[in-house]
Amino acid sequence: MSVYSLLDSKIFGTDNWCFQLHPLYKHGLLTSLSNGEVHLIDWKSNQSIKSFKIGNTAVNGLKLINSDSHGGDLFASCAMDTVKIFDVRQASEKVIGTIKSENESPFLSLDSRHGKLACGTELKGVDAQLHLYDIRKLDSTWKSFVDSHHDDITCIKFHPTDPTVLLSGSTDGYTNIYDLTEEEEDDSLHQVINYESIHSCGWLSPRRIFTLSHMETFAIHELNDKSEELKEPQPLDFGDIREKWGCDYVIDLYPGFVATGKSHEEGDCDLKLIPFMNEIADVNNSVTIKNPHGSEVVRDVFIPSTDSSLLYSCGEDGSVKVWKNSNGYLTTPETFWDYSIKSNVLNESVEVNMVAENETAISMVEPVVDEEASKEMKKSKKEKKDKEKKHKSKDKKHKKSSKGHRYKPY
Repeated sequence: MSVYSLLDSKIFGTDNWCFQLHPLYKHGLLTSLSNGEVHLIDWKSNQSIKSFKIGNTAVNGLKLINSDSHGGDLFASCAMDTVKIFDVRQASEKVIGTIKSENESPFLSLDSRHGKLACGTELKGVDAQLHLYDIRKLDSTWKSFVDSHHDDITCIKFHPTDPTVLLSGSTDGYTNIYDLTEEEEDDSLHQVINYESIHSCGWLSPRRIFTLSHMETFAIHELNDKSEELKEPQPLDFGDIREKWGCDYVIDLYPGFVATGKSHEEGDCDLKLIPFMNEIADVNNSVTIKNPHGSEVVRDVFIPSTDSSLLYSCGEDGSVKVWKNSNGYLTTPETFWDYSIKSNVLNESVEVNMVAENETAISMVEPVVDEEASKEMKKSKKEKKDKEKKHKSKDKKHKKSSKGHRYKPY
């Protein structure tokens, strides 16, 4: 079923790729390009009204400072080993803040909330690095994690309602959750989710974490509290979702829906939007836009909270397109839950009901404790984390070997 019609298109050149879309509602829509530029697109005319030069290579990351799309004016973007911060109210080329990679390793991922900016790097040497900055003091790091990932850091997400919690995902196959109140890196590593090479990860609810891999596998996990017990629920594992969701790749998970892509033998590539609520993908009620960017891959989509009948898409054909939904088809909240209600998730003990309601999920079982975990229950939290880190190093070779199978080039 297709309910979207094309309203407008802005082309940045067929030799260019458009990577990401981020709204600054007071000003326009930001998009990042493969030529090292970020453009601000006017809401009404769909034309670029301001450009920002990030570097001479593709823009790897784009993020609003403090993720304040309604009241915000600042954004951070990275290309190669430099993060630049701009104020869209000022002249296009005026940089108001710069961060240089400490080991000259390219920055790949960014996030910003709670007055902090987090930057993740590509692998250089034996580890990738994750650096956190106070946005008022960019000349020095507020906190760094340099031993927790052993391959490229592809995704970073602050907890939206708890400023003490951060997660990061990597092509080493691990999603790490950090307790930012701890001083030492070993103590900060609160939980390690062992999955597969991470394309995207994030928070579905205050205690629920999703992981999407480069092999198009998808799972939802429960955040551990600070109990010394090693007992935790099995994840809600959807496995390889390509056949189940009728797609070749997943673009990302957004509040209220999943965006996916599907290529055809004749060369066209469709965009498919699947309603996703209460951890259930409603594939039967999905909507498809036929070859929105021709034969090129769709990189990102955005539905504005100010007008949910509109959808913006960008892709490897170098264009940003605007689509109109006349039927009010998708329910798309602006956020996954109410971010105004602050939480303390690591100190909240919650009974978890992990019974699968979705038939596409596989092998759900009750929470289990294996024999090794039972023996370790009374050991300290630091000993538990040391064990997890050793396990990560042991599995590193296996995880890295499988990261190149993703349909979409990342």
